[in-house]
Amino acid sequence: MTIKRKLILSHVVVFIVPIMMTVLVLIISGLGLLIFARNGNHIYVESAWEFQHASEAVHNIIFNKNDSVGYWLIGLLAPEQNFIRVTEEHRIIYSYGNESLQSIGKNLLEDPNLNLADKEFTYTNTLENDFVYFERQTFNGKNYSLYFVSERSILDKDKVLETALQNTICFVALSLIIFVLATSWLLSRFILNNILLPLKKLQVGAEKIQAGDLNVTLSHGSDDEIKPVMQTFNLMAEKLSESLQESKLQEESRKELVASISHDLRTPLTTIKAYVEGLIDNVADTPDKKLRYLLVIKKKADELNNLIEQLFLFSKMSLGEKAVPFETIDLKSMLEFFVSENLYVWQKSQAEVTLEIESNAKILGSFLLLERILSNIIGNSIKYRSEEKFSCKIRLNVEEKVAILSVSDNGIGVPQDSLKKLTEPFYRTDKARSHTENGTGLGLSIALKAVEMMNGTLKIENLKPHGLKVVIELPILKEPNK
Repeated sequence: MTIKRKLILSHVVVFIVPIMMTVLVLIISGLGLLIFARNGNHIYVESAWEFQHASEAVHNIIFNKNDSVGYWLIGLLAPEQNFIRVTEEHRIIYSYGNESLQSIGKNLLEDPNLNLADKEFTYTNTLENDFVYFERQTFNGKNYSLYFVSERSILDKDKVLETALQNTICFVALSLIIFVLATSWLLSRFILNNILLPLKKLQVGAEKIQAGDLNVTLSHGSDDEIKPVMQTFNLMAEKLSESLQESKLQEESRKELVASISHDLRTPLTTIKAYVEGLIDNVADTPDKKLRYLLVIKKKADELNNLIEQLFLFSKMSLGEKAVPFETIDLKSMLEFFVSENLYVWQKSQAEVTLEIESNAKILGSFLLLERILSNIIGNSIKYRSEEKFSCKIRLNVEEKVAILSVSDNGIGVPQDSLKKLTEPFYRTDKARSHTENGTGLGLSIALKAVEMMNGTLKIENLKPHGLKVVIELPILKEPNK
């Protein structure tokens, strides 16, 4: 049940329960008074004021037709002191009390102020020791009359019953107050337990997160408005924990990246410095030696330049798509151009590269990035080939609105535990990292980032009996409806 429904129900209960309990108390009190009266305790009229109220009560009971509800109340009047008679068309239909008192006040009916010809009138008179009430009413074309006479009573004769009535009134009032307060307290506790306790849980959970404990999980049994809040809190704690772990991993990667850059820059610089000092110290004392020294310096400078270019591209791609403009690319045309442009270089390296296109597709991406992806993948395969005769196949096909571009070679592959690390910056299977001329260690990292920028995925797997396969999946560009 929702908190809104609980609040509505509590307001209804707060309104209805006290009323129901009060009615119940009144019924019980009335039955108690009736039993009390039947045991010989009655109400005695002691003054004109009391007789006026008694006559009003009798009038309401008789003429409001409350036979089943109110006639028993007349029994509270002392029968020896009072006489009541009700007639319908001059026929007696109800009589109560001391019939000897019915003669009292007959002479008063001759009062000139009393017009007996009127169908409806009310007459009240107070004698020295008696009280008289006479009333005539018309209902449904019939004439009814009420005659009520009461003999003045000795004071305090009904003190016991008056005390009981007063105690009953106090009991009813006190019961009503207790019922209202008890109902309000119970319902307030019910509602507050459904609101304050969950809020307390949220507070404790937030304090734990503030203290650094992100393994907080809150539970809430009720299916109300608090449950989504608890679920959102748990999701927030989970995301914070994941974010913290990711931040730690990124910090470790950043430190490793800085160390790797420093190492890969230092290696060729050390070589350049050594050969330059050899030239300065005239160690290369012949033209052939000088030329050989200069060629080594140029080679190491080219390695530095290549590393810096790769680092620049890696940093540029970290900025996202804004740094690299995208366009619509026809993959078949792009691959054919790429293969024809690099065929001579591959042949010179004694590498056989073939292209197989099963189906064509268009994607949204960068032509330059695609060239860099394929160049880095094929370049890595050529650098780390195990056989003199090297072959590589580029294959394109389409499956379920996804373009699948794969590059496979006949090399030695890589250890299984290294597959997932190949796309990490500066990772090499050569743990010593001394042969920087073999590559920068950024080729596959750049390839992965470029593929992710084009909303694609990149997987690397070993082939049997040997070889390596890189699978790239890119979403096909949706063509507009014609």
